[in-house]
Amino acid sequence: MIRVLEQTSRSLAGVFLFLAFALGSSTYALCQDSTSGNPQVPEPSKTETVLLSADALSEAAAYAPDKPIAGQLEFVGSTLMQSLATMWAEDFAKIHPEVSSKIDCQGSEESFKKFSDASATIALLSREVTPEELAQWSKDVKKKLIAIDVGYDVLSIIVHKDNPLRALAWNPKTNSPMSLSNDKSIEKWGDLGIDGPLGDKPLTHVLIVPSHGLRSVAERFLNLKDRPKAITVEKENQLDIVDAVAAMPEAIAVVSANRAMADSVRALAIGVEGQRIVSPRNIQAVNLGYPLLRNLNAVVALDDNGKLPPVVEEWARFILSRAGQETLIKDGFVPLDRSDIAVQQERLGWETLK
Repeated sequence: MIRVLEQTSRSLAGVFLFLAFALGSSTYALCQDSTSGNPQVPEPSKTETVLLSADALSEAAAYAPDKPIAGQLEFVGSTLMQSLATMWAEDFAKIHPEVSSKIDCQGSEESFKKFSDASATIALLSREVTPEELAQWSKDVKKKLIAIDVGYDVLSIIVHKDNPLRALAWNPKTNSPMSLSNDKSIEKWGDLGIDGPLGDKPLTHVLIVPSHGLRSVAERFLNLKDRPKAITVEKENQLDIVDAVAAMPEAIAVVSANRAMADSVRALAIGVEGQRIVSPRNIQAVNLGYPLLRNLNAVVALDDNGKLPPVVEEWARFILSRAGQETLIKDGFVPLDRSDIAVQQERLGWETLK
């Protein structure tokens, strides 16, 4: 599966480094300190988003509308996806100038409540919608709702820049890098192999407020369900989370990888399959098995005749096309591949993508 992330001036030199842990070891953390004598995970250089060529998106079909469409779209939901919604609306309007858009993104978890009588509402969520949620929302709003994937967001676990931790190992049993193979609870930094004064301090988990889709995703990747004693603090947005981690040596958080570029924090690499360390800044991170991803979803409503409103259906064709996926990449996200797109077409009741 070809995924394109962000261009980095050098990839992980750690490809040839020995991974100082195994899946059966007593700890899933990699504490690499410059004085420890252990192999270090090199700090990746700063990255810059690049505009992909058409070849990079060859798996998505070109957008070829049958005819111009008119109408109004209303986007609600994820604050993370607000700029993406704006870019999609602008690009769509260039092709269909009679389409206008209203964008009111105030958080993923409130989005379904904003489905109005006008069925051309598109709810954007920065996480995957479960079938149970979709069924309940459909019942609540008295509309048949369909959720589709529109792309992916690569996430980073970040710590203070002076934290000696360089990487964590992915535990496939818990689907988290924040668990130990001996089932011991992680409470202090010393439980992750950190020595010195920091080792005696408890981890402080900086979380976004519950109205955002990132909240449940971060709780899952930080394994907070199995760590009831974990200390948590809340922030309103991802920028505030980064600032909080930069100010607290004992802090840890999950943010979008493109929000983790500040010099004051470190994005941790993840050890996968017991044999390689993958940085979220590596251009081939997803190909190498980097596991910290979240689905980006769009939820649309069928009308009383069981069909998508024409303007919504045409928008869906656009965002699942090469043009729409290229816009997604411009905003720093990961596109769908051919099989992903086919699944979304099936959810929408399409046989082929025009």
